[in-house]
Amino acid sequence: MRPFLVCIHDATPAYAHETRAMLRDLAPLLGRRLSFGVVPDWDGAWPLAAHADYCALLRESADELLLHGYRHRRARGWGAATLLAERSDEMGGLDAEETRCAVERGQRAFVDAFGAPARGFLAPAWQRGHVCAGAAHAPGIAHVLGFLAVESADARVPLATWTWDCGRWGWLGHVGHGIGMLGQALGRGVPSLAIHPRDLRRGFWPRILRLVRALVDEGREPTTPAALLGTHATRARAC
Repeated sequence: MRPFLVCIHDATPAYAHETRAMLRDLAPLLGRRLSFGVVPDWDGAWPLAAHADYCALLRESADELLLHGYRHRRARGWGAATLLAERSDEMGGLDAEETRCAVERGQRAFVDAFGAPARGFLAPAWQRGHVCAGAAHAPGIAHVLGFLAVESADARVPLATWTWDCGRWGWLGHVGHGIGMLGQALGRGVPSLAIHPRDLRRGFWPRILRLVRALVDEGREPTTPAALLGTHATRARAC
């Protein structure tokens, strides 16, 4: 199987309209073979517990739900990505103990909304801070989806990632697209599409759909981070 990943970031009731629009177009191409990066309480104003219909939509529409921070908003301080990401680099502002608390809160929200904790983690703005798969300050997290790879405690699968929401300035989406194209051309890893709700209003959605169709047409199979790591482990045992 020649796999590729599609993950919709910033899955929150705040973007319910955009979520439904993206699923309407992607479902005929992917079915359920995609993942969501779910934010349990977007900006402290959109708790999953208050939006059961949205939670049901996510649960029914994707094969994997990843914990995408807790509020997706950096509480204090700043780092290299803070300005570009419009303070969306939540984990970068936390120490190890604060990271554990944030992940625990997120996992409790996941259990309430979906019946089970998340096994995968997707860092807001790609800034994972102290989050590591299997670490004590990332309770329940077995794997982390990053820009360059998806990793577990004992495996790493390289990725060639496209992303069109690169933060404050919409034109950076062209750069994110180019990075993905270059990574694929150089054979850097499994194609991975990091989709965001703002891609629709910034005009990148037609380009994203063309890319998804092209990957399907060349014989690639959509999958999820957990399934990709599982396939990698199976092949490693067979060698």
